[in-house]
Amino acid sequence: MESVAFVVAFSLVFLLTYHPFSETVWIGLGPDVLLPTLLFYLSSIGILLLSKISLMLHQLTHTVSVRRYLLWVLAEFIVIAVVYLLFTRHWFHSDIPITLRLVAYTSLCVGLILAIPYIIFTLLAANKAKSEDIEALELRLKAETPAQNTSVIHFYDYTGALKISIPSDRIYYIGSQDNYVEIRYELDGKLLNYLMRCRTTRLEKQLEGTSFIRCHRSFIVNLDNVTQLKRENARVFLELSHPEAKKIPVSKSYYEAIQERMGRTAS
Repeated sequence: MESVAFVVAFSLVFLLTYHPFSETVWIGLGPDVLLPTLLFYLSSIGILLLSKISLMLHQLTHTVSVRRYLLWVLAEFIVIAVVYLLFTRHWFHSDIPITLRLVAYTSLCVGLILAIPYIIFTLLAANKAKSEDIEALELRLKAETPAQNTSVIHFYDYTGALKISIPSDRIYYIGSQDNYVEIRYELDGKLLNYLMRCRTTRLEKQLEGTSFIRCHRSFIVNLDNVTQLKRENARVFLELSHPEAKKIPVSKSYYEAIQERMGRTAS
């Protein structure tokens, strides 16, 4: 129910400081509007609480897809917008016509009031869930890593924040995508990937002196997991030990360094 409290607090600040949508915006703390404002907020809180409780009960027996959840939230918007219009007519504008323009403005106002805190709350929840997933993965990797295994590589993003830690022997390669890197690693026999905002050059410096080496403008590879240096149609590739791993290209500028580290030529 934290989302309900957050929506209420945000909407009060929003409507007290910004009235852009129509002359029917009357919510406030003045003596003439305090009572209808309190009643409207109590009604809105009741609607939101009833909606959340109904959603939780519905989730006990049904799977709630993203589409169904968005429709549920849209229904909240519509119901609260209708209640707002009814309050407006009853307390202040009994003769005001319910036009499409008024309905559109009211729906937009209510929609923004609800949508902005919902988006903020969703992003915070997603970030929390991602952090919990990363912590669980780190604990799992540590539990499954024997003490005699190689060291753990700690990956930091562009802000210097620790994002994930993986035993080095489970990492196959690191690919770059603009300002992001994709770390490909093995867990339970499957090849997984983790996307992180960081430049490849920064990771290359961090990994100096390890089994990792730059083999291409877009790739850093773990030589411990390389099985073969292979030439195909004038191009050189590295084949990795994991069956799901793709062949990693080796560019001319890095070929000699790769050849020297592996101690053999491409077949």
